[in-house]
Order: sequence, then structure tokens, then C-alpha cells
Amino acid sequence: MKVDLKCIPGRKGFPVIGEFLKISKQGVRFFEKEKEKYGEVYKFRMPTGMVVGFFGEKSAINLLKHYGNKVNIGNATKDLVGPVYPNSIMLMDGEEHKRDRSILMEAFKRQALNEYIEKLPKIIRQTIAEIDGQQQVEVYPLFKTLTLRIAGKLFFGIDDEVFIDKINKAITPMGQAMVSIPLNIPGTIYNKGLKGRRFLSKEFLKLVPEKRKNPGADFFSKLCAAANDDGETLTDEAIVDHLLFLYQAAYDTTSWAMSYLVYNIAKHTQWQDKMREEVNDLDIGNIDLKTILGLEVSMMVFNESMRMAPSVPLTIREANEPILVDENITIPKGTKIWVSMAMSMKDEKHWKNPEVFDPSRFGKERNEHKKCPHAFLPFGAGAHQCLGRVFAEIIVKMMMTELLQKFKFSVPKDYVLPISEFPIMRPKDGLPIRFENL
Repeated sequence: MKVDLKCIPGRKGFPVIGEFLKISKQGVRFFEKEKEKYGEVYKFRMPTGMVVGFFGEKSAINLLKHYGNKVNIGNATKDLVGPVYPNSIMLMDGEEHKRDRSILMEAFKRQALNEYIEKLPKIIRQTIAEIDGQQQVEVYPLFKTLTLRIAGKLFFGIDDEVFIDKINKAITPMGQAMVSIPLNIPGTIYNKGLKGRRFLSKEFLKLVPEKRKNPGADFFSKLCAAANDDGETLTDEAIVDHLLFLYQAAYDTTSWAMSYLVYNIAKHTQWQDKMREEVNDLDIGNIDLKTILGLEVSMMVFNESMRMAPSVPLTIREANEPILVDENITIPKGTKIWVSMAMSMKDEKHWKNPEVFDPSRFGKERNEHKKCPHAFLPFGAGAHQCLGRVFAEIIVKMMMTELLQKFKFSVPKDYVLPISEFPIMRPKDGLPIRFENL
């Protein structure tokens, strides 16, 4: 749908690709520079067409929480997500989204989380044992191995490491395909992503009947058995569609969250010591949900890491109707809108020295994140807020508890983590961390 954006400040950039290359290279820095030129609302071109950016905290929270039926996510993301993750929760709005989300939430309720907690220690300890004796570890690949195993055993109920490796090889290009040039030609990332999608869909559809008949404690089984308050369940195809998307959403994001947290406490060892003191007497093999969620220092460090570099720095919507931003700007119906959560979380209006790593801003004495309810959005907001945010917190805290009891972390004083920000955060160098046995 072609929309008239003449009233919106900004520029078109290069033909066809627009600002894609600049955004891929510069990430949030690109949007910050454009904001200085054009204000909080401005336009730019992407390969999918012209986009309007909402890069102020007020605009962001209005779009995510208050505009409601004025915007949708399905049409906004179908060009990116649809070919690889058709019928996923990311493409749903309104009653359809409400229905499927209520079913999916069954797999993240307290009973389910407690069952996951019982299985996590074995996976965590297996992964840590494989780095025993190493003085330097690239932690991003380490944490990706961990999340892959968690996905295999907790999401899918699969212990076969060979099959888990096949899942990884198929799903990695699926995520890359969402932000690649959509050329379905053999050898391209896009083609590999679609092939991975077909392979995994076929393999998991075979498993659904057995999961329905003999459910286990895994996420896959819970989706097969889940029903909302009206007794509605998911079809076989819908189960697989949601499963694959939720796995992709959790896989890279949780790996980044752990990696960046470790980087921060390797640079700021006083916080590493505080975290270690808090967890030193805990046994993750005998821990409950209340204890995990009650780790205050770990939560402060986790929140500060997510504030400084959230796993997903922006989200996308489309206007269902004209949206009046201010007296000078109206967003036409059909406009694709990009919203930055990352920029809201570094706004000097709400955060003291926002470029400085300072977990104490989340402590009870300061509570900077509570002074403005829309300044802290690491998991999004509104109807599409991340389903697995508590599950991610559990994984990070349990892994860090075990690591902190075994190792001290450090990096050279002059080391600065090189980050690739688009489409999701990841370290360019694998993030080498020095591990010293305690």
C-alpha cells in the first residue's frame, strides 16, 4: 500500500535498499543522528519501502501501549517474518492474537516454570563442564550452545544431540533470512532459511501425534495439550508454527543477554563480587522459583545490561488509521512504523548518566525505572510484550549462579566489546572472557 509521507521529515536514502546498509552497520547510532536532524519522528527507506521512525520515549509508549487498535503488527512484519514464520504469534492481531497468546501462556505459568527449573541444572552443568580448564572462553558461542540444549530438551523434549544439531543448522539461516534480500535462489541465505523452515516443519509435524498421546514436561508437549478458558486448542500446524518462532525468538536473545551481562561484570568487578556474594550459598540443583526471582542484585545487573543493550532494540507496527502525532505530523493509514526501545532506555530525562553501567539505578533507593513507566522497555510493552521474559530471567540467573561459584571473569582494561546491533544484538568477536578458577 503506497502512502503519502510528504509531511514527515527525513530522507529516502539510496534507491531500493535505502538506509539498510547504514542501519546494519551503525545500529542505534544511525537513529540517534537522524533524530538530531529531524526530531523524534522521521522517515527513511528500507528494502520493503518507506518507514516512519518513532524514536522518542513518548512516541514509543503511545505506539506500544496506548494506540491499541490504531496499529497492527501482522501487516507490519509479514514481509520480514511471513515467508519464514507463517502464522506465528508475531503476525497476529486482535482476537486471533488474544486467543493464541492465552493458549501459549499455559507453557509459561508457574507450574510449567517449576518443571523447567528441575531440568535446567543438568543442562547448565553439562555445558560448563565442557569449558573446564580453559583460561579464555568465547562466551557467546558457549551461551548459544546452552540455549540450544535448553531448546532441545525443554522446548522440544529431545535428548538426541545429533538431531539438536540438525535443528540448529536449520534454524540459524531462518533467522538470517528475515533480514536478507528475499531472493529464493539456491545458495542465498533466504533460500537456506526457507529450506530450514520446510525441514523443521516436516520433522516436528511428525512428532505432534505422539506428544498429544504421551505428553511430557517439555514446552512442545504443553503446547499440544494447552487450551484457553473456552477450551480452544491449537491445530498441529499452529503448534509447529508457534514453536519454531518462539524458539528463534528465545535462542539468540537469551544468548546475548547472558553474554552482555558477563561482559559488564568482567569490566566492573565490584558488581561481579556483589552477585557472587548473593548466590554463593545456593545450589541450582535444589532451588525454587521464588528464590530465583528474589535474587535482587542479579536482577539489578540483568536489568542494567538489558537497559544498555536490549536483545531486540526496536519493533515494528503499521497504522490501521491516520495517527495524529502532534499538530504538525499525521501518520497516514498503512504507514510502516519503527519504534526504538533502546533509545528510550538511554534518555537523559529519565536516566542519570545513561551511558554509564550502574545497576544501582534499579535498587530500592533509586528505582529510576519506576519514575517513568515507559522508559524501561527491554521486553517491549502492550499486547505483544515478550511471552518468555520470566523464563529468560530464570535461565540467566541460574547459569550465572553456577558460573559465579566456579570462576572469576575478566577482560583487558582497554577491551571494548564490538557489537553488531541489527537485526538483533550479538558480539562480533564471540566475546572472549578470561576465566579464573576460584
